Amino acid sequence: MNETRIFADAYETTFADPMEMLDFLAERGKAAIWIRKPTKSLRLVPISQEVERMEDPSVEDWEEILKDTEKNTQLALKVRGETYPVRNCAIKTILDRAGISGAGLRKLEKSNYAKVVNYCLKVAKGDALIKIADGKVSAVHGGDSHDYSILDMRAVFETTMQYLDSNFRGNSYIEGSGAFDHSIVSAMWELGGNQELLDTYRTALKDHGMSDKVIAPAVRLTTSDVAASGANLYPMLLCENGSRTINLGSPIKLAHTGGADLVQFMGNLRMLCSRYQDAKADMTKLMDIEIQNPLNCLKLVMKRIGIRKKLINDVAELFEYQSGNTPCTAHDIYFAINEASFCAACDGMQGHGIISLEEQVTRALTLDWKEYDVSGAIKW
Repeated sequence: MNETRIFADAYETTFADPMEMLDFLAERGKAAIWIRKPTKSLRLVPISQEVERMEDPSVEDWEEILKDTEKNTQLALKVRGETYPVRNCAIKTILDRAGISGAGLRKLEKSNYAKVVNYCLKVAKGDALIKIADGKVSAVHGGDSHDYSILDMRAVFETTMQYLDSNFRGNSYIEGSGAFDHSIVSAMWELGGNQELLDTYRTALKDHGMSDKVIAPAVRLTTSDVAASGANLYPMLLCENGSRTINLGSPIKLAHTGGADLVQFMGNLRMLCSRYQDAKADMTKLMDIEIQNPLNCLKLVMKRIGIRKKLINDVAELFEYQSGNTPCTAHDIYFAINEASFCAACDGMQGHGIISLEEQVTRALTLDWKEYDVSGAIKW
């Protein structure tokens, strides 16, 4: 099977320019349907039990869709007489609707796994809002009035582009930054014509005798309609040759709940400038925090924010190679911790995983760095 076929759970693509991305998202919208059914009427079944009865000649590549499902979730969802293959990204939302979780579920055989989930679905209250896209169930959201709000992904990106064109002169889409998989869509824009956003930050760098490796402010937009992300805006810095990014704190988030709409999203776009001001202040404070034991501090901070051990060691090794272990500032270490996404990408992490990791990294900005500035051997 060709893994690049769009129905495949592993499908992902990038976009050279924003119009290509908008056209693609428009097609994805046409290829999706949303249905609302009582949650207690849903049943999860091993696809092996249903495959002979799941013939749908109206769906292109139907046989390949079934094969891909057998390779991945091995599950189908029965919805009042209709049966649909289940995509990987739908599993979390199905478990959420059933009200269950736990690593033990993954250890069960598919038939027992389905039975456990179905026991819980039978007593679940309310409706489910089911997204079916490219031949598979992609999500099963809460379907009551304020449980889940559908935000058209193309409209979210188009609104962002229009706002940036009107309010951030000289902005430019970062070629290839637009990326899609069945869980999440993201893209970045350089705000190069708005260097005044960084004036006070650059002044602080100069006052502290630090080199200025920042090229420009930037913003990343991510969104999802399978509960992997809200419509979130990430203020960032582009550094050095433009291949390195620094996250400037928590994103401006709009969750898909409570009647969320494009009006609310536009309100979040209007917060971008003030968020850069706040972020610059946070980054400047890091310059005044002297760290005597950089490697220990880096490792303990990364452990505190939940980064896995191998990735911590990779980042620490890179930091030691580039900077040694001489005293520095928390600002230096935070820049180094941002290399985690590069190291993770080298290990094969992609899409949603990278974005989640970058959000983890921003948690370091709220920590008491001196608490982690300890000498001697550290325990894991």
